[in-house]
Amino acid sequence: PRPTIPLVLYEYDSSPYCKRVREIINLLDLTVEYRPCPGARDGNFSTELYEKTGRRTVPYLYDPNTDQGLFESNDQIEYLLTNYGPQDVTSYDRKALWPITFGGFSIFTSSLCAVVLGMPCKRKQMNARPDNEDMIPIEIWGNEASPFVRPVREKLCSLCLPHNMISCSRGSVNRDIMIQKTGRFQVPYLVDPNTGVEMYESEEIVKYLDTVYTV
Repeated sequence: PRPTIPLVLYEYDSSPYCKRVREIINLLDLTVEYRPCPGARDGNFSTELYEKTGRRTVPYLYDPNTDQGLFESNDQIEYLLTNYGPQDVTSYDRKALWPITFGGFSIFTSSLCAVVLGMPCKRKQMNARPDNEDMIPIEIWGNEASPFVRPVREKLCSLCLPHNMISCSRGSVNRDIMIQKTGRFQVPYLVDPNTGVEMYESEEIVKYLDTVYTV
């Protein structure tokens, strides 16, 4: 089953708990709107989350299709698998998901990776435009594991730009959709409805975002 309206995830890139949820979103081939909250304290989305729930804790998953909101990455993973995973639970081996579903392993490895990378997006970029959170969500096609998508994802987060992540892992139907739309498959692919810009190449996308969405 596919959600009629995209789910919303309040998160930030280097959080190991957020990464677990992003990974299951990617595996389930879901399109989700990410609302960055660097360090779980910076930016207007963090304030929005606090006003809505009384907490700044991330990840926070909101499903507008069921009007349900969830804290805790374990609960979010189970919710996503139950509501948007394969209806026939015998069609896949649940054990294959243990690198994500086994919290101790996934949190340790994600934390280690974040430390090695310097804890990206722990703070909002100092020169980010103050109206970034008011922008129409930018569309980014890619997948969680891609080293080319990661710099773009980090930049979107540090600038507190809302973005719809369209999962394009191997076997995803979104790959075919992209080919029909653009004539080729290549990620990251960015579509900015605020400016009409469409572009490939992670280095160029990062430069573009820094040019347009900073002061």
